[in-house]
Amino acid sequence: MSKILVVTDARQANFSDLRASHKSLVVSGSRSIIWIVAGISPEALKKLRRRFSFGRVQVVDKFELTFDDKDDKSAGIDLVIFLSSGDGLQRESLVPVSELFSQNPEIDLLYGDSGHPTNEKAEPLIFARRPGWSPERLRAHCYVGETLAVRTGLVVCSGGIDDLAIRHPHDRAFHLTENAKNVRRFAEVLTIAKSSDSRPSASLQAVVDHCQRQGIEADCELDPSTPSVRVKRRMTKQPSVAVIIPTRGTSAEVFGQQRVLVVEAVRSLFEKSTYQNFNVVIVADTPTPKTVVEALQQIGGSRLQVINYDRPFNFAEKNNIGAMSCESDLILLLNDDTEIITADALEIMVAMFNDSQVGVVGPMLLFEDATIQSAGHIFSPDPTDLYRARSPETAGPQNLLRVQREVSSLIGACMLIRRDVFEQVGGLCLSFPGNWNDIDFCLKVQLAGFRVVFTPHAQLFHFESKTRIAKRVDAEVGKLGARWGSVLDDDPYFNPNLQRYTNIWKTDSTSKRTLDEALAI
Repeated sequence: MSKILVVTDARQANFSDLRASHKSLVVSGSRSIIWIVAGISPEALKKLRRRFSFGRVQVVDKFELTFDDKDDKSAGIDLVIFLSSGDGLQRESLVPVSELFSQNPEIDLLYGDSGHPTNEKAEPLIFARRPGWSPERLRAHCYVGETLAVRTGLVVCSGGIDDLAIRHPHDRAFHLTENAKNVRRFAEVLTIAKSSDSRPSASLQAVVDHCQRQGIEADCELDPSTPSVRVKRRMTKQPSVAVIIPTRGTSAEVFGQQRVLVVEAVRSLFEKSTYQNFNVVIVADTPTPKTVVEALQQIGGSRLQVINYDRPFNFAEKNNIGAMSCESDLILLLNDDTEIITADALEIMVAMFNDSQVGVVGPMLLFEDATIQSAGHIFSPDPTDLYRARSPETAGPQNLLRVQREVSSLIGACMLIRRDVFEQVGGLCLSFPGNWNDIDFCLKVQLAGFRVVFTPHAQLFHFESKTRIAKRVDAEVGKLGARWGSVLDDDPYFNPNLQRYTNIWKTDSTSKRTLDEALAI
């Protein structure tokens, strides 16, 4: 292992913070560290050198970093580590980090998990377990943490040490990841933080500047209580949407009143949605009552068509038939037992497709009792709806449920899809007639190179199982496992250190503290 450069912004640091950081560097696993303590006075630097500049750690206030394309090093420097004052590197953590960079030359930037003090002897630390690389989530807050391990070449092309050292961590993360070709998550503890607050920091100005550099047209708003930044993309276009609703015209009691579910689902679209550039395709089973079809036609008029489906139940086939029966820029797969909550839900989701790499977008779905039905899927390894039956006020660890983010899969009850992507991956797989077709579809979309995004800012009711009792079919489960077993076992937007076979983001511990952290209501 060659020299490693550790960079700390010391402008607001006190001596005890720097001493704690230095102590961690000594046992971090590197034999030679140059520690840049930026922004301090010559007198303070002299004091630090006298106390700390010995053995494995050399203290400086500046370092000239250049870059040679041939060896991706500068004066023998392999890596640059950005470390906040008062935070420490986990003991021996630089050994596996250096090995990862050495064995994977494609990696430009690495971030990891962090431990945070509780001030309790029985359980001295709680852990921020981070998901894989999620550019959409980074726009909301600095979920990657403040400790970043970066190749020297990336530092040079992202503004250099002097510039990056004094930036807000959120801003620094943007500058580095915008230029990185490969960002990787290190699913182990990299940092022992000074702060007990495991929530990511957020900088409104950093997000605004990032959006301007990336050509993202959006209105950005800071929620200081979270903290997070909402990036609300502007409607620069008015793409057409085909809303596909399979139904058999079932009636059920909702909110204490008997209703025809599909009629109210369609009514909410036409009467509540702020976005109206859509047509509706009803794929109706033969038993659908004529009175239901007439009510739908009265609501939708020329913007609604009905296709008769006289085959055995196959949800995937019904959606595919509906999608292929019309033309549109986007396809909204929508269950008949849904209803809009946020009037601008469709507008929010449509605007996400300003990003050409977004293939699928889904909202937060709520049960009739206003608890969460789905906030995206997680594979733990069983596919499950994240935070199912929990309060929508739940923030989750690191404000997981408050921010837009990439997910491995969304529930098919409401998925907005780019039509060309739908056609490219072949629509929903007919081998999954009842369940798992949404998961299979989303994984195909990502395999094709597109992103699947969940947004909590759009919300709909989903009166699940009002039309059909969901059944677990072993053959379908086996087929899903045969196709996607490696992904289900290691969901990139989950974390291997979390408790498995559960639907909350909980550290693999039995303590009440970890449960409280997982809920963070």
